[in-house]
Amino acid sequence: MRRILLSAGAVLALTGMAQAVSVGELIGKCGDDGKAWCAGVGYGDPMQACLEDNYAQLSADCQAVMDRLRGGEGVYLF
Repeated sequence: MRRILLSAGAVLALTGMAQAVSVGELIGKCGDDGKAWCAGVGYGDPMQACLEDNYAQLSADCQAVMDRLRGGEGVYLF
């Protein structure tokens, strides 16, 4: 029984992480756009809001990440 619970917990954790954007992915795909359009804004919610405000100017990769965030995915550290 314990193995079943541990396995179920692992599956839930991995499923949740699959529906989130890592900070590394966000920086990798939106870093240049952030520097170009949102210099000095800061990190976290202010940066996300600035990127949203400049969505039309963003690279295709960054737009794809922003679309995922718009769809309800969260941001996680790893």
